[in-house]
Amino acid sequence: MVSTVFILNPAAGHGRAERVWETFRDELLRALPDASCLRTDGPGHAGDIACEAAAGGATRLIAVGGDGTFSEVLDGVMRSPPGLRRAVALACLPAGSGCDLARHLAIPKDRQGILDFLTGGTRRPVDVGRVRYTGADGSELQRHFINIAGFGAAGDVARHIQRTGKALGGRFSYALASARALLGAQAKTLRLYADGQDLSGRYHLGVLANTSTMGGGMLIAPGALDDDGALDLVLVSDMSRLRLLWNLPRIYNGTHLNEPGVSLHRVRSLKVKSDETVYLNIDGEADGMLPASFEVLPRAVAVLTP
Repeated sequence: MVSTVFILNPAAGHGRAERVWETFRDELLRALPDASCLRTDGPGHAGDIACEAAAGGATRLIAVGGDGTFSEVLDGVMRSPPGLRRAVALACLPAGSGCDLARHLAIPKDRQGILDFLTGGTRRPVDVGRVRYTGADGSELQRHFINIAGFGAAGDVARHIQRTGKALGGRFSYALASARALLGAQAKTLRLYADGQDLSGRYHLGVLANTSTMGGGMLIAPGALDDDGALDLVLVSDMSRLRLLWNLPRIYNGTHLNEPGVSLHRVRSLKVKSDETVYLNIDGEADGMLPASFEVLPRAVAVLTP
């Protein structure tokens, strides 16, 4: 029985994941003789591999790629029965464009530190977000997320990145896409109900954060805890495009939360509707639109930490 499965997305990071895996492969497979590496062949395949590996008795699933690859692995494990899910620990070998989860978990950047982490590591339970949302064809869909789920400008940025790629790397590509989105920003009228509380209004952006960063280092929710049974809801209300652009740099150090029109709420569930078209961003990927409902699943999976 294979107890450790590396799930390699060779397309992650414009091919960087393939190169990173090649540099670590021999040492990792020597240190973990019961391990195997399976490659994805397209969007969604990492989740299928993860679900099958958990059903086959794997106890460690390691995503080789970026946040999108890890999110797919997570979603695959969340399809598993609770008993199988609790037996698995998830980890990542950071090799994508953004790697916000690796940043949040303080995964080492040096070679020996990464090797020690992947061959050892400490198992820790964390919360998972679940979103039920609307597909492009109007169908009802469901996904899980580990970092963030956003709507409004966050969805517009994800759609732009989906079309153009991340040729400048995660941080700069997201920064440029964000500036572009804000230059054409129009607030949307949203009906929001957070834990039953009516927060409806006109907003440019909403982000539900389970971890602290998004977009290759944007510190969207500096105080977010991944095991507190809540999601940090950051809302940016209607304001001028000039103010939006002026505040954009502040998101990299977390001081945007001090600005008028930006609010933070810790919530367990959120329902959002709009009569306008509002797109979603789920762990950095453009996927679906409103209406949507979000909830936190406390300590639903285990991850490996240094």
